[in-house]
Amino acid sequence: MKITHLSAVALAAVMAVSAPLAAKAQDDQTIIMLGGPSSDPFWGAVQQGFNTAVEELGVKGQWTAPADFNDIVPVYTRMFEAAIARKPAAIAVGNFFPEPTEPLIKQAAEQGIPVIIINSGGNKFKELGAIGFIGEDSYQMGYEGGKVAVGSGVKNGLCINQIAANPVLELRCKGYIEAVTEAGGTAKMVTLASEDIGNSQKVQAAVSAMLMQDQTIDGVITLGVAVAVDALESIRAVRATGRSVDLGTMDLGNTVLEAIEAGEMSFASDQQPLLQGYYGVLIPHLYNKYQMAPSNVVWVGPYLVTKDNAAAVLKVNKDFAGSRGAN
Repeated sequence: MKITHLSAVALAAVMAVSAPLAAKAQDDQTIIMLGGPSSDPFWGAVQQGFNTAVEELGVKGQWTAPADFNDIVPVYTRMFEAAIARKPAAIAVGNFFPEPTEPLIKQAAEQGIPVIIINSGGNKFKELGAIGFIGEDSYQMGYEGGKVAVGSGVKNGLCINQIAANPVLELRCKGYIEAVTEAGGTAKMVTLASEDIGNSQKVQAAVSAMLMQDQTIDGVITLGVAVAVDALESIRAVRATGRSVDLGTMDLGNTVLEAIEAGEMSFASDQQPLLQGYYGVLIPHLYNKYQMAPSNVVWVGPYLVTKDNAAAVLKVNKDFAGSRGAN
């Protein structure tokens, strides 16, 4: 998928020089992006955006990510510390875990390393000394999905959170819950063990247990593609008994898009991860070259996918494999 030079110029045109103009400390001309496991469909698309930007802009880049979600907080923290020690041209990092991450963002900025925050934690980017934020409006991601769920008849919803330490995911659930309760229903958040993500049997068993424990649950939302695909298997089994359960998710992948097109899922709330990866290189590149940075957050989500547009988005994802989320 190509994001042209014209697009880069257009983005530069709307940038202001209000970001902190710290003295450069780069010893290494690499732009380092710290992402999530590439095996996760969402992060595969972020990495694709990162790789595309590195190639098209002709810059030096390095993608760094944990192998899986085991011990994710200390592993991610150590990776960030190692990136700062290199004094690179810039660091793109998700503020997933504020307690250990925010002091490191401040440390990098104070050392003159441009930091762009991606995906999570954008409301504090100026306070932390970062040059910008690219990502989602987390509350709206959940709220807009919740409105679709209500339109599908959901009265008792369940929001499944797979990473308890991430406040962004809690905001997604909050949005979903409030959309359902505003319509007169009820909803709550439950949490899966993060180390179980990627283990389909464990996730399916957990979702099945939740649905069996409360027979009145008629709506489920998941916060990631891998969990959505596993939850769909559990919900198919429940539906086979004649019970109606709606399913929606955050983020995309071919399996999710095919399920939406087939009517097995009602929606996916997309935060366009390829743009996060691409802009996570483009913005620090322009900052280093022109001392330009966004004057405010750069929202790339929510972009709502329903049965009305699923076929068109699926075609794009097949024509440009993984651009809207891998399988």
